[in-house]
Amino acid sequence: MRPLGPADPDHIGPHRVLAVLGAGGMGKVYLARTPRQQLTAIKVIHRDLVEDPSFLNRFGREVRTAQMVRGPFTPAILAADLEASTPWMATEYVPGPTLSEAVRANGPFPEESLRVLTLGLARALQAIHTAGLMHRDLKPGNVLISPRGPQVIDFGIARAVEGTVLTKTGEAFGTPAYTSPEAILGQTQSPASDVFSLAGVVVFAATGEPPFGRGRAAEVLTRVAGGEPRLEGVPASLRPLLDRCLAKAPEERPTSDQIVHELSAGPLPSAEHGWLPSQVDQEIDHHRRELQRVATTAEPPRLQALSTTGGRRHTALIIGAATAALVLAAGTGLSLLRPWEAEEATGQASEETAEGDDSSSASDTSGPAFTDTVQGTYFGADGDLLYVHSGNRLTQWDWREQEPLRTFGDQIRAAGAGGDHVVTGTRDRLTVWDPEQNEIASYELEESAEDYQINNVSVAADRPLVLFIERNDDMESKLHLWNWENDEEWTETVEDPLREVRLSPDAEHIALIYPYVEDSLARVEVRETDGLEPVHEIVHEDIDSELSLDTDSLNVAFSPDGSLVAISSGHLESTIVHDLERDEPVARFDSASYPQGLAFTHDGERLLLGLSPTQGSRSGGYQWELSTGEELTSTTTLIYENPTVHPTGETIVITDDSPRSPVLIFLDPETLQNTHEIR
Repeated sequence: MRPLGPADPDHIGPHRVLAVLGAGGMGKVYLARTPRQQLTAIKVIHRDLVEDPSFLNRFGREVRTAQMVRGPFTPAILAADLEASTPWMATEYVPGPTLSEAVRANGPFPEESLRVLTLGLARALQAIHTAGLMHRDLKPGNVLISPRGPQVIDFGIARAVEGTVLTKTGEAFGTPAYTSPEAILGQTQSPASDVFSLAGVVVFAATGEPPFGRGRAAEVLTRVAGGEPRLEGVPASLRPLLDRCLAKAPEERPTSDQIVHELSAGPLPSAEHGWLPSQVDQEIDHHRRELQRVATTAEPPRLQALSTTGGRRHTALIIGAATAALVLAAGTGLSLLRPWEAEEATGQASEETAEGDDSSSASDTSGPAFTDTVQGTYFGADGDLLYVHSGNRLTQWDWREQEPLRTFGDQIRAAGAGGDHVVTGTRDRLTVWDPEQNEIASYELEESAEDYQINNVSVAADRPLVLFIERNDDMESKLHLWNWENDEEWTETVEDPLREVRLSPDAEHIALIYPYVEDSLARVEVRETDGLEPVHEIVHEDIDSELSLDTDSLNVAFSPDGSLVAISSGHLESTIVHDLERDEPVARFDSASYPQGLAFTHDGERLLLGLSPTQGSRSGGYQWELSTGEELTSTTTLIYENPTVHPTGETIVITDDSPRSPVLIFLDPETLQNTHEIR
């Protein structure tokens, strides 16, 4: 949650805007107060998308589809205006964590909590299936946690229309660890497919792991289609039910109605006791306090007319706020209606209203601004987290669940990650963070360097070192190597303009990338970090004097052990691999113009080169076997921009910046086939 900026509106339709919740591929999301004093999450569609008639049709279907699903375990739409100059949609708001966040932070749920979770998910599927829809991507990241039960989001909305998990052949299926066997095999999906996913979500909540384990997508999908689920950590009372839900044959699974009937007959928490573990309740209370602070410090709302454009009044799709509100307790120990206690409770809770209602949330509210170019992707030390630098934001993702977790700083010009640390650079400040967004250290440019700006950063994997450039508008550059633990620094003024820098994983070498500028040839210079002594230089001979700063594309990557450096030249259409210990080239490969990212595989045995799908005659990138020099890819291989390799080789993430909204594509390392996407 961030304060409003100068470009943010103070009203959207009749709603008073309080704060920025985040941004996704479709647009920006705000926290707002309705005229009836409710809190709501408002999704405002990006201006570029408004110009696309096909998108407006899809967005209209999204709103109408979501309106069809109502119940205490599925958030409702409060209002929408599809004809406004900037269309928007307001949904119920819940400040609680997702199920995946809650389990990651606090561990598996106890048996009573699991029974309520299972019942709530089944009740949500009842509502979704009754509306004639399917969820198709039920997973822990699509379940929000609130005191009154789980809240299922993203049910058949944008995914039912355009699909955010697509292969290049057009086949769609959900998150690999939670998808159904029939989806994997290309068979007809039905409500039973959602029941299979429901069981996977509950197993995750009970054990902290999906029922068919983790790993490469191809391996997980194989286990889902033909293997047996791991239910050892699931309470004995729930194991038979979940085992039936995970049956390979859809007809052998219980329906959502049968699950509700079976669980309603068993013991459930009473009205005097909540359903959540105490530590999760405390986390939700923290969210509430932050919400209350924002709501109470904001300017009191003013009633506004519905939006107008060109003198024509629009009719907004206003839904009665009182009938859509949910009730949340203000503190622990307060008795309130529990929707899981009895069937007659359904609908009653939604008719109650509370001041400062903070009950439900739209999905994908804190993702990176994927309407902006993705400048870089970085895995954390253990590979569980992915950091995405897009526009002026660095966002942390649970890439397996396709779930945004947190955003680091604002106005980010440069970013990098190494080991368990993340480094962001604004115009004049460098900040080191841990994965929980705690600030570890910071570096500020001197006041005398007013014309200089931080331009590019690189972070060591196992040492507290960051390499970065300080540059002014005249392309005068300063090189900095900073140890944030002891605050030691090595600085050098560089005669020629520096475009990029790279720090080897072992922090023994640095690579300086110089563009072609006037009489200075484009080149790569490799130095030792100890004393910044030069050890190797590659100069591009016979460069056309017409080439500009961005025309001759140089890409550089170090091998995981730091012994090799690879350099790809767009001008020379070649990629070389240089042994730093022997100071000699060990491989040379023919490659295309406009290289877009270079990376070694995690074991150092292969080299990947990305290419933009819209530039040059080749529509995919390259992969070479270093020991044999063999190219392992075709002209249509799906290696697009910025290939980034998982630290244990579980996946490779690439970027496709060619669509209007860029896409992160995850590849199986062996087949290089698309396993899933984040939009």
